[in-house]
Amino acid sequence: MITNKKFGIIVALISAVIAFYINKSLDRFELFSPGSATIAFLIGITCSIFMKGLDEGGKWCTKNLMPIIIVFLGFGLNLKLLTQPEIGLLGMTTVFFTVIICFSISYILGKIFKIELTTSIALGAGGAICGNSAVVAIAPSLKMKEENIAMVLAVINLLCLATFILIPIIAIELGMNQIEAGIWAGSVIHAVPQTIASGEAIGDEGLIIATAVKLSRVALLIVVVPVCVYLGNKIHNEEENIQNKIKIPYFIPGFLISAIMSTWFLPESMVSFFIELGKYLLFPMMAAVGFFINLENIKSSAKSVFLIGLIITISMSLGNLLIIKLF
Repeated sequence: MITNKKFGIIVALISAVIAFYINKSLDRFELFSPGSATIAFLIGITCSIFMKGLDEGGKWCTKNLMPIIIVFLGFGLNLKLLTQPEIGLLGMTTVFFTVIICFSISYILGKIFKIELTTSIALGAGGAICGNSAVVAIAPSLKMKEENIAMVLAVINLLCLATFILIPIIAIELGMNQIEAGIWAGSVIHAVPQTIASGEAIGDEGLIIATAVKLSRVALLIVVVPVCVYLGNKIHNEEENIQNKIKIPYFIPGFLISAIMSTWFLPESMVSFFIELGKYLLFPMMAAVGFFINLENIKSSAKSVFLIGLIITISMSLGNLLIIKLF
């Protein structure tokens, strides 16, 4: 007899395989694809609507896969990018502006709309750093509820799609050169694959610049993840009325070590293998997170979370555009 836990795990794995092949098929026919992870997330949401008994398996996947994925995410960080000359002072200015504006607005508006602090932080990280990967990387440290993770991911993916489509079009209309447009795309679009695709639409030079700026944002995870461990412990201790109890999850030193190893010590072939392995583990985990989208339970909160995400995205888009034009 298949238990609820096994059933949920099996559905997550099948969803991951289906998502992988859908993404592959879309790429083969040169059609737009949001990526296997996002497709898996959408399949997970669909499964939660039509199937019962997925929660237990979904919780197992998020609890056991997420820490491993975070360690593998570290291999995708090249810390040298933070000083890469192609990015330049303008690129780094937009990167730091993006981080400051995302976290500031998410915190302030989260207070106004009475959103849980952990949800506000995750929303800021998703916008400021690298979309799905950032949310997944910090969620365990913040001790987020599965339904809140799912809600933030849904908002981030929707806004990422909008910026991915609109930024190249607006850049052309504004007469921006490829360097300016590349910096704008790299500093605003939430996820790495969509940033690369958007840069490609801008042009060869735009692609290089957009990718470099975006990956410099991703490298900031090396700072954001440990900070979220501290915040998660602080929030948890206050809620539980616990004094001076700081827990450092094993995946945090693992994440830091993997980033350092991939930047300075490991051969590129080994780094690529670990990145691919982490990516494939991400697919069933994203499907499992999708199981926790409950349309009835999140209706009221989702509106506020989406509004905050929208304001963050518009603010960093207009702010970075202004910086680029004035620089």
